[in-house]
Amino acid sequence: MKILKIAKALRLAEALLMTGFIIVGAVFALQQTAYIDWAGLMWVSAASYLLMLSVYSANSLLGWNDDKNNQRLEALHGFKKPFFTITSLLFYIVSFVICFLLNPESLFLHFAVFALWFLYALPGFGKHLPVVGSILHVLVAIAQFNFAYMFFQPLSAESLLLSVYFALLITGGHLHHEIIDYEVDKSNKIKTSTVKWGIASTKMFSFLIFASASMYVVALKLMGLVDTFQMLVFAFAFQIHLILYFFVGRNIETHSAKRLLYRLLYRITYFVGGLIVSIDILFLN
Repeated sequence: MKILKIAKALRLAEALLMTGFIIVGAVFALQQTAYIDWAGLMWVSAASYLLMLSVYSANSLLGWNDDKNNQRLEALHGFKKPFFTITSLLFYIVSFVICFLLNPESLFLHFAVFALWFLYALPGFGKHLPVVGSILHVLVAIAQFNFAYMFFQPLSAESLLLSVYFALLITGGHLHHEIIDYEVDKSNKIKTSTVKWGIASTKMFSFLIFASASMYVVALKLMGLVDTFQMLVFAFAFQIHLILYFFVGRNIETHSAKRLLYRLLYRITYFVGGLIVSIDILFLN
């Protein structure tokens, strides 16, 4: 069906997953308010999702030549560059207008999020350079969290410190994403960190970043930025990830299907953890 093909080409599900890393910023900001602004949260969620759809369309546009041989992205193959140019601009403009009406001050971070993702996908930069792609993921994750946060609370040192936890999760996931695309990137002469140092080293480094995120959330608890329940949920999510790393993440150097399964399972794990924390903040506190 044409609609299903378009949905896959626009990567609606992946954009929704990344939107969660934005909305969690709004959720933590609402933790400090006397009541939940549900209407505001819905509008910020819509603007964030449209922004991510714009980012993914721009990513498809910029990587169109390289992704033609990537079977993981075969849904993109039936569409040409003008399609992704139009969708990227359309989604971004609608998101921009919503943010302008809600909070014009948010437009700086709104643009920063798009610009950082654009730099990551830009041929010859970002994902094409070892380490640079990971640095950009740290920066964009911090910008995303604080973008949503500022709709409900002023930006602060606290919001910055909170955002680092989620930035570590995104960056660890980014490195595993490089592992998934290792063969395609290598054939396209894209020198990601994985292409330069190999799958085994990148797998270890990715996991160490996830582990550092788990230790960092303990520091957040000691600083009073998360409560005991939130710390335990995030710590438990990492314990599940630890099991996945040793039992599902084994032999991913030679088993490409395991790479996708491993990513799916740890994504579900952290998604459920974030959902539990969000429900606790929005409905139980």
